[in-house]
Amino acid sequence: MEGLGKKAAVTGIVILVSILLLVSAVGSVTSQISAVLVGGGEEEGTEGGSTVTVSLNLSPDVEGYREQVLAEAKKHGMEAYINLFLAVIMQESGGQGGDIFQASESLGLPPNTLNTAGSIEQGVKYLSAMITKAGVTSPEDLEHIRLALQGYNFGGAYIDYAMKNGGKWTQENTFGYAKEKSGGVRNTGSRAEQLGPWRYGDQYYTAHVLRYYSCGDPAGDSAAAGDAVEVALEQRLAWLFPEGTPASPNEMQKYLIQITVPIINKNGKAATMVLTVHKKLAEEIKKVFEDMKRAGFKIKPEETAGYNWRTMASNSSKVSHHSYGCVVDVNWTSNGASYTSWGYHPGKDEFSVTKEIVDIWKRHGFYWGGDWSTAYFDPMHFTYTNH
Repeated sequence: MEGLGKKAAVTGIVILVSILLLVSAVGSVTSQISAVLVGGGEEEGTEGGSTVTVSLNLSPDVEGYREQVLAEAKKHGMEAYINLFLAVIMQESGGQGGDIFQASESLGLPPNTLNTAGSIEQGVKYLSAMITKAGVTSPEDLEHIRLALQGYNFGGAYIDYAMKNGGKWTQENTFGYAKEKSGGVRNTGSRAEQLGPWRYGDQYYTAHVLRYYSCGDPAGDSAAAGDAVEVALEQRLAWLFPEGTPASPNEMQKYLIQITVPIINKNGKAATMVLTVHKKLAEEIKKVFEDMKRAGFKIKPEETAGYNWRTMASNSSKVSHHSYGCVVDVNWTSNGASYTSWGYHPGKDEFSVTKEIVDIWKRHGFYWGGDWSTAYFDPMHFTYTNH
């Protein structure tokens, strides 16, 4: 934000505290991210030594601000970027506290000065200005969105700097700008790991925000319930990705959508949960969950997930189909695969999938990992591509 140059050290601390608070305070998202790491463990993998995990899920607290933020965004003609505004809130505060956009400093005020209404007004206004300054053309224009996001964190002068040093956002010019503004003062330890090598702002801010961002027009690539069932297995990847399968999480972004599905929760109560899936499978997956609810099957949201960009455990050179938003793992500790220590006791464990539940998924065109070999039995796993 503007004014960070005057308070670089303080801001670094504030941002670090915000990140730590996000990890501890936003329980629903933290648990889901952790769950995604273990769910479908048959394909959990690494890239460059680190687990590749992207969660687009927003906490209920952040989702609760959607209409209020949308109303403010419309004042600036920025309603198309509603998911980007919410992703920033998710990173800045997880929807907790008053200054949910952490926007006080952009007005030259001490951190957390603004109340929620003031934070939304200023946060939307400031990010809108960065979107305009960065030349963002659409919600799918991730190249310029990265520039805008780093400008939101560093201040608008970063955008001018980036345009003179590479002409766009790069991690290198982010480091260069932070080094210059910090006067060469380095971060160390966990601060360096979380925020970057230089004591100025969050040099990984774009990645931190984009893990929560779902972009694109959901209606643009949608398919009606029933359409997916008719596609032959060997044609399904081409149907999902007519321009070719994505090679990175960023390329995958435009195909994803967050959906709210009905469930019976652990306590036997009607509830909902959020899943991130491929747009073309959104309506089909909604129907699956509607049918499971009608069947009275209980879902543990913290152990049920869809999209997760990662490589396969069995072959680290190949991308898991979880990465393509076409796989859903259900209640994994009650539907343990043959290579896990979790059990599978249909009829005894109320969270274990039964033949009735498996048949529901199959009617909607999905394959079941429980039909695979004894050595690779995976009852949690429902996959559109049989992968």
